[in-house]
Amino acid sequence: MSRYFCADAICEENKVLRETIASLESQIQRLKDKNRTLNQVIDARNQEDAVEILEYFHSCSSIRNTAWKYNMEMEDLYESIPEWDGCRDGLQSADDYHECRIEVIGRQEYDEEQECDMEPEELEHLMRTPEPEEITKIITDYKNTSLGLYDLADKYELKINNLFRLLKENKVIEKETDAKNYQSFYVEHNGAGTEWDHKSEFGLIDAFYDAKPHP
Repeated sequence: MSRYFCADAICEENKVLRETIASLESQIQRLKDKNRTLNQVIDARNQEDAVEILEYFHSCSSIRNTAWKYNMEMEDLYESIPEWDGCRDGLQSADDYHECRIEVIGRQEYDEEQECDMEPEELEHLMRTPEPEEITKIITDYKNTSLGLYDLADKYELKINNLFRLLKENKVIEKETDAKNYQSFYVEHNGAGTEWDHKSEFGLIDAFYDAKPHP
C-alpha cells in the first residue's frame, strides 16, 4: 500500500509542478508581450526626441552642447547623430567634431591615423631622445604642473610611448601604471566608455624599445 501511496503522491506532485510551470510560462509570455509594447513606445518616443535633438544640434553645431542640454553622454550622442541623420555629414560639420572624435575613439587610434601620413623625419622627431636640458623641463612639468600625460607629450612633441620611456629611464616612474593620473590617461588613450581596472597597462615602454631601431 505504501508503494501505491508514494506513487500517487509523486503523480500529484508532478501535476502541481506542471501546473506551476504552465503558469510561469504564461506569466513570462505576458511579460514579453508587455516588454515588446513598452519597447515600441520607447522607440516611438526616441524618434520624437531625435527630431528635436537633431534640430537643436544643427542650430548650435556643437555635439557637446547638445549632449549637455539633453542630459546625454557625449559619446552616445556622437554615435546617434549619424544614425538619426542617415549620414555623417552633419556630425562632421560640427564645430567640435574633431575634439569629440578624439575623445570617443581615443588618442591611441587617432595618433595611429595621423602617423600614417607623417614623413619618416617627423616620426623620428617624435621618438627622439631630447637634450638633457629639455628632459629636465619635461620632468619638472610632469612633477609640478597639472598637465596630463598627453598634454605633456604634445607640448614637447613626443610620442606617448617615448614620454613613458623617458620617465622610466630618468627614474621618475618604475612601471607604466606608476605615472601620475594614470586612470584618466587610460581613458584618454583608449577612448570614451572605457575604465581602468587598476591593473592593466598598454605596454607603452616596451613598445618604444620594440619600435626604436637599434644602432
